[in-house]
Amino acid sequence: MDSLTALWGDFLVFAGVIFGILRKVPDVFWAALIAAALALWGVKVANRDNARHFMRQLRHDKDEKAAQRLADLRRDVYLHAIDQFVHASSYLSSLPIADLNKADAAQPLQGFFAAAAKLQMVSEAKTSALVSDLIGTFSALHFKLIGAAQPIQQVLSEIDFYTTLCEGAVAEQKRALSAIDQFVPSGNAESDEARRRALDLALDTQTKFLRDHSETRQALHVERHALHGEFVKSLMLGLQAINTKMQPIMVAIRRELNIDSQIDVYADAVSEQQDRVAGAVAELMAQLDDPRQAPPRTKPASLENR
Repeated sequence: MDSLTALWGDFLVFAGVIFGILRKVPDVFWAALIAAALALWGVKVANRDNARHFMRQLRHDKDEKAAQRLADLRRDVYLHAIDQFVHASSYLSSLPIADLNKADAAQPLQGFFAAAAKLQMVSEAKTSALVSDLIGTFSALHFKLIGAAQPIQQVLSEIDFYTTLCEGAVAEQKRALSAIDQFVPSGNAESDEARRRALDLALDTQTKFLRDHSETRQALHVERHALHGEFVKSLMLGLQAINTKMQPIMVAIRRELNIDSQIDVYADAVSEQQDRVAGAVAELMAQLDDPRQAPPRTKPASLENR
C-alpha cells in the first residue's frame, strides 16, 4: 500500500514537472503546431480524394476506350456485312447464267455468310438472333433458286448446241451454193446431171437442217423464257422475304452504332419503303402471270421426246 502511494506521488511530481515545462512553451508554438497538424490532415484528405478521383477517371477512360474499340469494330463489321449482302443478292439473280461447276461459283454467298457470322459475334443478342434468322432464310432461298436455275442452264446448253448446229448448217449451205455457182459442165451430160443433183441435194439437206435446228432453237428460247419467268417469281418473293427480315436488322445496327437519334423516324421510313417494294413485287407477279407475256407455242417434233 505504501509502495502504491509512493508511486502515485512520484507520478504527480513528474506530471507537475512536465506541465511546468509545457507552460513555458509559447502559445505561438502551439498555434503553429496545431496549424501544421491541420494542414497535414487536410493534405492527406485531399490526396485521398484525388486518388479516388484518379482511379474513377482511369476506370472511366478504360470503359470509354473499350466502348470505342467495340464501336469501331462493329462499324467495320456491319458496313462490310451490308456490302456482302448486296453482292450475295446480285449473285442470286445471276444463278441462271452462273457456272455452278466452278470452285468459286458461290464465293459471293460465302463472303456474305462469313460477314454475317462476324456480325453475330460483335452484335447484341437480339441483333444476333435476327441475323441468324436472315442467314436461314437466305440459305433456303439459295437452294430453291439453284433448283430453279438448273433447268434454265440445261435449256441454255441445248440452245448453244443447236446454235452450233445452225452455224454448221449455214456454213455447209454456203459451201453448197458456192459449189453450184462454180459448177462447170464436163461435157458428159449424165455425169454432169448426177453432180448437179448431188449439189442440189446437199443444198436442200442443209437448208432443211437449218430450218429444223432454227425451229428447235426458237422453241428452246420460248421454254427458257417460261422457266426464267418462274425463276424471277421465286427470286422476287424470296428477296421480298429477305428484305422483310433485313429491315429490323438495319434498324438495330443503326441503334447500336448510334448513327442518329431518330431511330423511330428511320423505322417508319423503312416500313413505308417495304410497302412500296411489296406493291412492286405484286405488280411484277401479275405481269409474269399474264398469258400475253408468253404466248403458247407448239414444240417442234425434235423436242417432243426431249
